[in-house]
Amino acid sequence: MTLWATSIVAAATILAGVGLLLALQYSTRRDLDAIAAQRVSYVSSLAEHGRLRGLIPSTGGEADVVQVVDTSGRVLASSDSEVRPGSRSGFPHPLPSGLLDGHPMTLHNLAGIADGGDFRVRARPVRVDGRPATIVAAVSLAQSERTLSSLVTALAIGIPVLVALVAWTISLTARRTLRPVDTLRRQATDISATDLHRRLDLPDSQDEIHALAVTLNDMLARLDAASAAQSRFIADAAHELRSPLTAIRAQLEVLARYPDPERDPLVAGALLEDTERLHGLVEDLLALARSEDPAPRGPHTVVDLDEVVLAEVRRQHGLTGARVDARGVSAGRVRGDAEALRRVVRNLLDNARRHAARQVRVALAEHGGSVELTVSDDGAGVPPEDRTRIFERFTRLDEARSREAGGSGLGLAIVATIVTAHGGTIHADQDPPVEEGGLGGARLVIRLPPAGRPD
Repeated sequence: MTLWATSIVAAATILAGVGLLLALQYSTRRDLDAIAAQRVSYVSSLAEHGRLRGLIPSTGGEADVVQVVDTSGRVLASSDSEVRPGSRSGFPHPLPSGLLDGHPMTLHNLAGIADGGDFRVRARPVRVDGRPATIVAAVSLAQSERTLSSLVTALAIGIPVLVALVAWTISLTARRTLRPVDTLRRQATDISATDLHRRLDLPDSQDEIHALAVTLNDMLARLDAASAAQSRFIADAAHELRSPLTAIRAQLEVLARYPDPERDPLVAGALLEDTERLHGLVEDLLALARSEDPAPRGPHTVVDLDEVVLAEVRRQHGLTGARVDARGVSAGRVRGDAEALRRVVRNLLDNARRHAARQVRVALAEHGGSVELTVSDDGAGVPPEDRTRIFERFTRLDEARSREAGGSGLGLAIVATIVTAHGGTIHADQDPPVEEGGLGGARLVIRLPPAGRPD
């Protein structure tokens, strides 16, 4: 940044210096040309009125020289008293054609004019005593050249000093500005996966670096929460898997050490039940891991959610004595992973079936810009303080939601993850009492964007 900014300042300063020199040179030469033109006009007036003598009166300027020369380059009159009439002129003969056309010019190294050097020269043809002649006025460039030389020297010294000062200032400012960033970098380097609870120190200034530190702290908070959730998940999964494995191992040890033809079939049945529960838990863990995978698990297509619901309702009829009322199911189309949405409906119905006394009610409708799926039961319901917690992993609220009832505590967590991935929402509520047309138990409501809504 210092090099970039310094280069721009240096280029701009050099351009400004060159522009100043050119402007000063132009202004100076314009003024000198005006002086020469004035002298030419004055001498021309003298010639026209017949008052021109060998010595042209001076106007008080020490740097201007005027001569009237004839066609052979001889001096007829001069403002310099040391130049006698009839002597050879110090101006070149013949004069450049541009001068005779009235254009001012710079003539270099005129040794015979005044003290010599460079001059701005103007000329005008006249007639003196009936003979053709030329008035030549010259103004020395010595003072102008000294002024420009002094300015060039000042710029040659001043511009590098100015650029160096700018570079130092920018470098110092940049280092001070980026110092909090380096502090944040060192602190972030010291934070490892085992101490995600640490946070970066916020700088005092309320600027973009402060906003960066706040953003990084928010990211660390999310990583800390995710790491803690992962650790809890691993611990809960290990606990849940240990219970059926311990039961299976104990029963296998009994079979191996104390064989009994009358008891062995009963133990085998219990082993099969524990194995099925273990299999279901592993399937739920795998489904939860897949639902949280950011990579898409399947193609997102238009899904007729009503067909999925009715298919799962038919499946439930053979699993429970509770009656499933699906008369409130109407058309509803969403866009998503058909297999994942099927698992959502299945988990909701399995959850309602486990807690229902006699009846489960399913409703599906599209209104209010969303497709709403509602699953209600006539069980004990969910207390208001637990209506958010039931969507967390391994959550069981009472004995009705125990392992013996078949729940792993993962079903609703899987539902919530899949619904969120599909851009929807889920919440638990209390179904209206029976006298108001409801079932009085828990009611789980899912809202998904319809298939026709643009992304």
